[in-house]
Amino acid sequence: MKIVLWGATGLTGREVLGQALEGGHEVKAVARNPEQIEVEHANLTVVRGDALNPKSVQEAIAGGEVVISTLGSGATLMQARKPTTIYSEGFANIVAAMRKHAIRRFIALVAVGTVPDPNEPLIHKRFIRPILRANYDDIRKAENVLAGCDDLDWIGIRPVRPMNTPRTGKYRTAVDILPPGGVEISRADVAELILKQLYTDEHLRSYLTIAY
Repeated sequence: MKIVLWGATGLTGREVLGQALEGGHEVKAVARNPEQIEVEHANLTVVRGDALNPKSVQEAIAGGEVVISTLGSGATLMQARKPTTIYSEGFANIVAAMRKHAIRRFIALVAVGTVPDPNEPLIHKRFIRPILRANYDDIRKAENVLAGCDDLDWIGIRPVRPMNTPRTGKYRTAVDILPPGGVEISRADVAELILKQLYTDEHLRSYLTIAY
């Protein structure tokens, strides 16, 4: 499958990139700083692109069969605390480009905590979300963009507290709210779940949470 991957230089994006190439997919990795992608593979094309630039998005998405977004506001806490429009504007630009190029499937990484969740861990609710309030505000706006996409086959992936730990293949998922007691998940397992959505229509136009 021909995947257009946004956010390939991020921590989760790198996991998606590696697993997609291992799975035999053709990947066009789009990044503002493509030199940060050090992977070399016969099925990998790296291009410069900016999710906040509609023309750039239109050009990057051309030729793809499915779009995956692991866009984020930054790897550091200071970066992630700043106001951002990377999710809302990025999603709007991606959706517009998908419609122009007749690409239907969009798998988007978002976050637990954008809607009330009785199973959300207390530390996430009381500490993580307040610190990253600006980030979450924009993710909610991005989810509103998805809500208006009945013509696209989109799936939102909501991880809780992503960790840089090995892939296990053993995790729990649920629709909209977390599985009870879920407190963390490895980015490698998030990537696995994202790529599984290439092959199933079970959760189209809904949100899958993931946790151990």
